[in-house]
Amino acid sequence: MRRFHVNQGLVWGIACAWLLLVGCTPGAKRKWTMQHQAIGLPFEVVVVQEEASWKSSLGDALRAELESPYPALPQAEAFAKVSHCHPDEFSDFMRSVRNVVWVDVDADRYTKPSLRVEKDVWASGQQVFRLQAPSADVLAQYVHEAGDSIRALLREEEQQRYVAYLNQYHSSLVDQLAQAQVGLSLYVPEELASYTKDSAFVWVSNDAASGRMDMVLYAFPASSEADLNAARLVAMRDSILGRHITGSFEGSYMSTEKRFPVSCENSTESGIPSVCFRGLWRMEHDMMGGPFVARAFWDKVKSRIVVAEGFVYAPETTKKMYIHRLESALRTARLLDMPARES
Repeated sequence: MRRFHVNQGLVWGIACAWLLLVGCTPGAKRKWTMQHQAIGLPFEVVVVQEEASWKSSLGDALRAELESPYPALPQAEAFAKVSHCHPDEFSDFMRSVRNVVWVDVDADRYTKPSLRVEKDVWASGQQVFRLQAPSADVLAQYVHEAGDSIRALLREEEQQRYVAYLNQYHSSLVDQLAQAQVGLSLYVPEELASYTKDSAFVWVSNDAASGRMDMVLYAFPASSEADLNAARLVAMRDSILGRHITGSFEGSYMSTEKRFPVSCENSTESGIPSVCFRGLWRMEHDMMGGPFVARAFWDKVKSRIVVAEGFVYAPETTKKMYIHRLESALRTARLLDMPARES
């Protein structure tokens, strides 16, 4: 079995280029409107707001909520990268940014705070959050109350964007392995090209010297849907991954970091009970560790639980973007008897 061992290298960098692609939207009487593709990196947000308001408690509230820590990372990383733009300066290429928060405070037009989400306003693939209220103080309080919802909507959109990419560009080999070994279809980034397999177990990796991403797929017997709970999932994770993934030192093996809480969220994907759980992993008797995120499905037909997990090892750099890509990939997971994924 392949041992889990990596060497540190240069920090992986992300370059953002101006995209010249345009989309065509059909209209009435076969007229067509040209629209630029939204630009920017995932989780980049531009807040369009008056200068005085941006420097007030309302601006503080927006920054606090948008820049709050991304969940389940070993070191705090801001959820979003936030920049500010005055409404008069919001023109030309600024209108093409992928995530926009538009702040509108007007006592004559609004009687209560509200949030409205719009898509493709100035660019294709764009998401615009319109925050409206009669006063800055009222809106600041509302932003704090709605912070979880705003972040959830932003993360949902970013994941859907990457899922759309994976629907076109993914590793067909890994999908075939997943189907053959554990009865699960899964679209993972093409760079996860290195793999090993065992009975009901698949391990794929990009084997990168810097910014390493791995995914494991496995299944275990279960008596009922009730086994989709954090305690059972962590116990089986430690048992299965502890056997299959060893470290560079004798006696070292993967386990779940018990000093950090593991979160577990229930969900139903296409009518199949499933949960998403996340936390930190560590290599016992070694110095390696990082974040992980997993999805577990209850397979009633075969009385088992099927798990797809992604984990990151990147001690030299931030980890949010790596775990975001893996979590997005997990959204493509489908048991073979589940309905086909959306295109």
